[in-house]
Amino acid sequence: MKDHAATRGRDVTLALTYACSVHAHEMVFGRRPEATLLERGTSWEPRFVSRKQEVVEMYSRLLLVRLRARVDRLAALEVECLRRASLASLPHVVFAVARGTVSGRNFSGVLRDASWILSPMRRRQFRRTHIIAADLAAAARATVMAAGAANDPVTRTRLLAATRYQAARDALDLSLGDPSLAGPPDRLLAELNWLDTHLPPREGRS
Repeated sequence: MKDHAATRGRDVTLALTYACSVHAHEMVFGRRPEATLLERGTSWEPRFVSRKQEVVEMYSRLLLVRLRARVDRLAALEVECLRRASLASLPHVVFAVARGTVSGRNFSGVLRDASWILSPMRRRQFRRTHIIAADLAAAARATVMAAGAANDPVTRTRLLAATRYQAARDALDLSLGDPSLAGPPDRLLAELNWLDTHLPPREGRS
């Protein structure tokens, strides 16, 4: 039980790290889907996406890879983030302060809870970040389900290989502006071909 709680805590911390980056992009570029459209795809099949959509897709792929495409962990992460987001509501905070006062909890703890009542911006940011983290987990889980990789170790391993390559391109594109540093796609194709006959047990069943 303790191991599950520790794993869930690490997953939440990771998702919140990604969510903070998405939230920062929202504050700079806005939350409207049409804000700052970017042209992606190819010259014969162009695709326009918003900057926010691109960032959300990138971090959901990173989350999928880090959590090994495990739908159970992704589902638990989504539930936990939504639960924590609900803690930022005003009624919940007022109730927590009243409960702490009645139970004789130390003054610093009660004061910390009370500060949330007087800081609506802190509550909004806390809630928004956890909702984004839940959305990233939901998007990653939907990708795994759509690929049919939830209960198929072979498909999950192939999905991880492809997503790991795309996530590397995303990160290098965002940080250095050169996704080609992730290597040519023929390396990915060679890995996928190899996986057809050599399924690594740790990759497929972790």
